[in-house]
Amino acid sequence: MINQLQEKYQLSLLLLLGSVAVMGVFPFVVIRFLDGNYIAAFIDLTLILGITSLVSYAHRSKKIRMVSAIIAIFINAGAIVIAVANGIESFLWIYPVLASTFVLVKPIEALCINAIAVLSFVAISDIFGTISLSSYLVTTLMLSMCVFVYASHGAKQFRLLEKLNTVDALTGAFNRRALSSDIAAALASAERNNSKQLLTIIDFDYFKAVNDKYGHAVGDKILKDFVKITTAHIRKYDRLYRFGGEEFILLLCQVNEQQHNFIDQLRVAIKQALKTPDGESVTVSFGVAPWLPGTTADTWLQRADVALYRAKESGRDCVVFSDD
Repeated sequence: MINQLQEKYQLSLLLLLGSVAVMGVFPFVVIRFLDGNYIAAFIDLTLILGITSLVSYAHRSKKIRMVSAIIAIFINAGAIVIAVANGIESFLWIYPVLASTFVLVKPIEALCINAIAVLSFVAISDIFGTISLSSYLVTTLMLSMCVFVYASHGAKQFRLLEKLNTVDALTGAFNRRALSSDIAAALASAERNNSKQLLTIIDFDYFKAVNDKYGHAVGDKILKDFVKITTAHIRKYDRLYRFGGEEFILLLCQVNEQQHNFIDQLRVAIKQALKTPDGESVTVSFGVAPWLPGTTADTWLQRADVALYRAKESGRDCVVFSDD
């Protein structure tokens, strides 16, 4: 879900930048064409068409990060070319382009692109007999550093927002909001690639008795310990979610027969490592549902829930797979 939030945010920025570029640059295409400055008019029109085409491609392909980087390089190169071709009249276009680079790519990447653009302009332009070279270097450096600080702070705030939006505050596992988005992505991937995936509902055995005996503070610690133990055993692209209370969901992607054995090994590892203050083992039950063609989010969860119910009826502390 985090990647999807980033993609939606970046795509909205691309659309906004594309709109600003068209509205801001197009009048100069007309003015320069009427003034007979056909080269500058052609360069401006190329910039508009290039940005529009790239933004459209990003919207269709969802390759937003790649397209954003291409646009960042493209507009910096375009600003340099138009400033060299049109001289002092187009020199100031460099500054808004340098600032907009930080909207498109990561702050450190934007800083590097800006440095290359600024030095490239120094190397190929002949206007520094009119404009102070030292003033140009200092002002572009100050602009880039100021926007770098702002962009870095914004990226940090966005990461914090993503965490608050997708992570359970108590346990550190992903929450139901993240689960809804990730299940949809997993189903789409499975349908497209026919890849094997497992959805597992994990429920604590007799957890109410633990809370009643030791208190909710101990119960909360056991939940947090469970998440640490589980995340230490699963792969980095497997996802653990807190579904509610003491119930969790584990989404395993790209599974094989070894993953079927892995789930029982995980159950044993949890039983061995998860203890009450008195040293008693805390056990969990697993209801597992493999992905099947035509599966929806609701039916997938329902099949796993039925398997979990059978695990509870079978004496708990066990793994039961769906009968499908």
